[in-house]
Amino acid sequence: MDLQNRAEQILNIQKNAVQNFKITENLISTIKEIVKNQEAKNHIITTGMGKAGIIATKMSATLASIGIPSFYVSPAEAAHGDLGRIFPEDLIIVFSHSGKTKEIQNMVNKLHKLNSNRNYVISIGSSSRPDFSADLVINYGNINESCIVKKVPSTSTTLMLIIADIIAITAAESIGFNDEWFKKRHPGGDIGNSYRKN
Repeated sequence: MDLQNRAEQILNIQKNAVQNFKITENLISTIKEIVKNQEAKNHIITTGMGKAGIIATKMSATLASIGIPSFYVSPAEAAHGDLGRIFPEDLIIVFSHSGKTKEIQNMVNKLHKLNSNRNYVISIGSSSRPDFSADLVINYGNINESCIVKKVPSTSTTLMLIIADIIAITAAESIGFNDEWFKKRHPGGDIGNSYRKN
């Protein structure tokens, strides 16, 4: 294998997917829902299975670090008591490339029963009609996974990560996020040290 050529192919596949992604009305609506949720002092719950779950975990960490209360709930653990972590008015952001993940279907269905359909659910993936009840769908459409084994999440998780960052950062900035806000939430590590030097 020509490693240089193959590496460049993978880069170009993912770069093209990012360049083709458009900011949609539903993405803007998602940002507005997060702002509304924050004003009501509710939580943002992110969820997803496998590699999508890792992206969901990262989005939750980003939100929390910029002052928007959030945590990740595993769909697999949801049926074993973790549904109790979610309050009726919390906003749910689901990452699922196919939109057909059984654990997510079960989680959303049981959550709606538990909280009388009071949770607002947003889906991020390749499907415009996921197999679970979603109030808002961010659909990045059909994409070309960059591995020769097309079932390996690669391009899809890159897009999920970028979408998550766009949503989280734009929402935070729209409600006044700034350097001082970030400083208060990062007293330790290199970030904390850098603030103390200023």
